Amino acid sequence: MSAGTGGFKKKGEEGKNEPAVRQGSPSQGGPGNGVETRIMQTIMKGVFMKKRQMYIMALAAILCLSFVAVGWTAAKPKDYPTRPIEAVVQYGAGGGSDIFVRSLFSAARKDIGVNVNVTNLTGAAGVKASNYVLSQPADGYTIYNFSPEQLINTVMGREDYRKFMPLANVQLDISTFYVRAESPHKTIQDVIAFAKANPGKLQFTGTTPMSPDEIIIMLFAKKAGIKVKYVPFDKAPESHAAVLGGHLDVLHEEPGVIMPLIESGKLRPLVVFMEKRLDKWPNVPTAKELGYDITMARWRGLAVKQGTSPEIVNWLADVLKKATADPAYSEIATKSLLTIRPGWKGPEEYGKFWESEFKTYKEILDDLGYTKKK
Repeated sequence: MSAGTGGFKKKGEEGKNEPAVRQGSPSQGGPGNGVETRIMQTIMKGVFMKKRQMYIMALAAILCLSFVAVGWTAAKPKDYPTRPIEAVVQYGAGGGSDIFVRSLFSAARKDIGVNVNVTNLTGAAGVKASNYVLSQPADGYTIYNFSPEQLINTVMGREDYRKFMPLANVQLDISTFYVRAESPHKTIQDVIAFAKANPGKLQFTGTTPMSPDEIIIMLFAKKAGIKVKYVPFDKAPESHAAVLGGHLDVLHEEPGVIMPLIESGKLRPLVVFMEKRLDKWPNVPTAKELGYDITMARWRGLAVKQGTSPEIVNWLADVLKKATADPAYSEIATKSLLTIRPGWKGPEEYGKFWESEFKTYKEILDDLGYTKKK
C-alpha cells in the first residue's frame, strides 16, 4: 500500500520503483518549499531573539524600579564597624541639632550594628568640636554634625570646611522669629516700629555667635533699616529661657525644638523665613511677602574627616537614608515641621551644596561688613 493512503510497505521496499524524494522538493509541499523552510526558520529565530531581548529589557526595568522603590544599598565595608561610633555635636543637649543626631542614629542603630555615642562639645562657634573631629583618625568612627557654622568659620578664617568629607545632608529647617506671650510686640511690624524708634535697644537672641541665627537676624535688620543687638548662647534652652523670662526681646529659633512652647501659647511666632506661609500658622506672614526676600535657614547634615574610605562613606549614607523613613526618626521630624522642605542630599550632592552655600555666606558676610572685622 502506498504511504499516501495510510498503508505500510514491507521492509526493504521503501522507495522501490519510486524516484528519490528530497526534503523540501515539490512533491512535499510545492515549489521552493526548502527555501521557504529555511526562511521560516530564520524568521522564527529572529522572533525568538527579539522576544528574548524584550524579556531581558523588561526584567531589567522591573529590577531598576525595584531598586528605586526599595533603595539600593552599598555593600557593607569589611570589618566596619566593629566598635562604637562617636557622633560629635557642637551644640548643647536639647537643641535642634542634638535632637536631630540622637533621633537619626537611634533609628539607624539596628543597621549600623554598634552603639553610636553622642558627644556634645560646645564652644568657639563650633571650632572646638571641629578641631576635635580632625584630631581623630579618618576611619569612620568619628562622625560630625556638620552645619553652616563650618562654612561661616571658613569665611572668617577660623577653620577650613574642606578638611571634612560630606556624608549626607538630612534636614532643611525653618527660621522664625518669636516673642513671649506677654510681649507688647504683637506683630513683626510692631518690632520694626519699636526698633526704628529706639535704635540699638531691641535685643535678639539665638544659638552661638556667627551662626545662621545671627546672620539671619542681622540680614533682616539691614533690609528693614533697623539697628538691633544680638546676644548669643551656646545652648538653645538658655536662649529660650532668656526670652521667656523677659530678659531679651526676640528669639530666632526653628519650630521643632520649641513646639510645646508655641502650642501652649508661651511663645508667639511673628514671621517665618519661607517662600510661602505655613499651613500650621496661616496668620503668620513670611518675610518675603513683607518685602524682605530672606528664605534661608539652618540645614543639618553629617560629615567625616577627609581621607575616610569612600566605601564607608557610601555605606553610611545609605544606612542613614533608610533611617529617615524609620518612625523613630520620621515621627519626630514630622512633628517638628522638618518634612516640609526636602533636605536629603547624598555625599556627592552634599559636597556641591557646601561649595554653593560657602559662596552665599561669603557674599552675605561681606555685605554685612563682618569680613572687614577679621
